[in-house]
Amino acid sequence: MYSRMGASIPIPRELMDFLKLPGPQSLLIRGPPGSGKTSLSLALLEAFSGARYYITNRVPGEDVLLAFPWIGENSSRGIKVVDNTGESVNLAQRARLLIQPVPTVLMDSPAESQELTEFLWLPEPLQEVWSRLEPNRPALVIIDSWDALVEAYLGTRTTGAVDLPSREEIERALIRRMGRSRTHLLFVLEREEQTHLDWLVNGVTVTSREVVHDRLERWLTLYKLRGVRIENPVYPFSLDSAHFECILPLKPYSHLRGGRFDPMPEVMPGHLWPGSKAFAASFGRLPLGGTTLIEADREVPNHTSEILLAPVLASTLERNGHVLMVPNPNTLPEDVWASVHGCVDKHRFLSNVRFLLPPPGPNQRSSEFDAAAVHLGRRTPASMGHPSEEASLERFLRSGASAESPGLLIVFAQGLPALANSLGLAWSAELATQLPSQIQSAVRGSPLHAVVVGVTDSPMLDPIRPTAALRLHLHQRQGRVFLYASDPWTPTFVLTEGTDQSPYGLLRVV
Repeated sequence: MYSRMGASIPIPRELMDFLKLPGPQSLLIRGPPGSGKTSLSLALLEAFSGARYYITNRVPGEDVLLAFPWIGENSSRGIKVVDNTGESVNLAQRARLLIQPVPTVLMDSPAESQELTEFLWLPEPLQEVWSRLEPNRPALVIIDSWDALVEAYLGTRTTGAVDLPSREEIERALIRRMGRSRTHLLFVLEREEQTHLDWLVNGVTVTSREVVHDRLERWLTLYKLRGVRIENPVYPFSLDSAHFECILPLKPYSHLRGGRFDPMPEVMPGHLWPGSKAFAASFGRLPLGGTTLIEADREVPNHTSEILLAPVLASTLERNGHVLMVPNPNTLPEDVWASVHGCVDKHRFLSNVRFLLPPPGPNQRSSEFDAAAVHLGRRTPASMGHPSEEASLERFLRSGASAESPGLLIVFAQGLPALANSLGLAWSAELATQLPSQIQSAVRGSPLHAVVVGVTDSPMLDPIRPTAALRLHLHQRQGRVFLYASDPWTPTFVLTEGTDQSPYGLLRVV
């Protein structure tokens, strides 16, 4: 199995820890419309183990249940939706009601009188929820959106009879009242700028959205969580299938170990199985006679491409196909073997894979993988008896290639200059454009597929870009690797950790 990669989780660990803190606690989620605030708040609601209340002030309750059907499915577990979209009583009207002649209410102390007054100034849905709270039971109350509720409630502040409380006074009174219970109170605000609440609440989170490479990305930033250690302050997330799902950063690792592949579900003539159900569902299978181009930003770790290529390599060998590879300059055959060890027979690996390499260094030790190495330039004892000329290598690649057992050509563009130098060829712009063209001509019309991996915007890839059957782009942000295809066009995906049944996951960013 691969070393741990980035994984997706429903809620960041920091927010889960915040929910587990003893109440009272207050949290603010703010961000522009469409940035995922409601989805995040409902994900927190689903994860909370106590009483749960969701006050909706902009979207009718039935529309909330339609957009998030799992809320209705969880109704038996105590999720209460309070629909306040039809509420029409504002603060001025409430004031006129309060100053009407009413029976005298006896209070034991001025403090109790003040507490009652503050309670009566609260918007009606908050009074309703407060009346339902059990003193000794934890609860989570979500107000979505607080802006919509408090702005409609304040209304026109012209009664002339009493001094009306301000928004800040109502917010302080609400937090004080909730502070007398075991309640987690969550405010949702439809704005990006800071408000008075940022200083009052225990936690502040901000959702944002931006268009990157013509594709939408959403991000969550944790600015403040009192009592919680913030390990990862920034999380990208997806809203696929009406569920909030955030992505952990890639964990450090040295190399791949024991890669695996998904068995091919059914034969598709004219295509090579990529070894991953996630890849096939996201980008399709690899057409025979065609080329896949993987362009990675310089910030993307080299191992990322190997993560994508190990399953297709293992799948090709499992069907007894031949593989010819031009690796990165610092990649050895044993490194590639380590990426597929555990699901490929070593004898088949040594007999069906060839690595095109420059001459070995003076201090390079011999190993059992020398049998798979083809050193260009001066011949070595280890390369005797193996294909070393261009024609022989092409025969090797094609010899095992058929519709049932397609062949695979993998070329890392960074490895080409070293090969050219080993042949005594000066690396030039002309040579850089010729070699990729030869790669394409080698597989065209044959039961082979070529994968070329290079750096984004490298001129060496110019001859391949217009004719590649699949163009994948990889970029890294905040420790996550994003990938998408430009031809054919696809949405953005994030590379996530695999399981015992799959080599890796691709989380679609929605």
